[in-house]
Amino acid sequence: MAAEAAIPGLEKLHEIILPAPVSRMPETAGWYVVFGLVLLAAGWCFYQRLRRFRGNRYRRLALQELELIERKLQQPEQRAKALAEIPALLKWTALEAFPQSDVAGLSGEPWLAFLDKTIGGKNFTDGEGRLLPVLAYAPAERTTRISDESVRNLLQLIRRWIKRHEMREQ
Repeated sequence: MAAEAAIPGLEKLHEIILPAPVSRMPETAGWYVVFGLVLLAAGWCFYQRLRRFRGNRYRRLALQELELIERKLQQPEQRAKALAEIPALLKWTALEAFPQSDVAGLSGEPWLAFLDKTIGGKNFTDGEGRLLPVLAYAPAERTTRISDESVRNLLQLIRRWIKRHEMREQ
C-alpha cells in the first residue's frame, strides 16, 4: 500500500469558535427599576410582618400566662388563686390592646359587653363569660365550687378572645 494520501482541505479545519456566554445581567435601566421595586415591596412586607409580630407580643405573653393558669388549676391547693388570676389576665390583655380610657373603668356588664364587641357574638354577656365577675369578686369558697367544665369553657373563650380580638387604631 502506498503511503496515506493527504485528504484535501483537512489542513484548513480549525476548532469551532463558540459565541461568548449570554450575560444574565439586564442591559436596560428599566430592569433595574423593576428589581428596585421588587426589593422595595419585599422590604415593605418584611417591615409589616415585623411590626405585626412586635405588636402582638402582648398576645403571646397572655397566652403563656393562660397556660400557667391552666397548670395551676390542675393543682387543688392553687385552684382558688388560679381562678382569681383569670379576670386579671383578661383585663391586662385588654389594657395592652386598647386605650386605657376605654378599658380601665369597665366592670360588670359593661366590661362583658366590651369583650363581646371586640370579638363579636354574645359569649361574654350570655355565655361562658358570665363567670368573669364571679371569679373577680366572689369569695374563694364560691369560686372553687365552679365546675371544671365551666372553667374549661371559659378558658377556651378567653383563649379565643386573646387570639382574635380586633383592635381599633389608637
